[in-house]
Amino acid sequence: MLFASLWNDGKFFEAHEALEALWIRTRDREQQGLIQAAVALHHLRRGNVRGARKMIDRALSRLPESAVARYCRIVRDGLERLSSDELIARRPRL
Repeated sequence: MLFASLWNDGKFFEAHEALEALWIRTRDREQQGLIQAAVALHHLRRGNVRGARKMIDRALSRLPESAVARYCRIVRDGLERLSSDELIARRPRL
């Protein structure tokens, strides 16, 4: 899956774009959550903590219990005390 490869490579904006075309057709909640998680990391990398928090919260409302959901909780809880590089490095590989 292209999304997974881009996520693993840290190309979060591109990962979002790759999955969005499929999501537009399916309107799958889990796909939407993955897209939002990728956008959150894109915001985080750019220093937009507020945007990252907003997208993480949205992703968590759509993701079933999974490695990505657990990771999103780590990001949400670490936004104020961990660096963006450290949080991004902790992401699960898909």
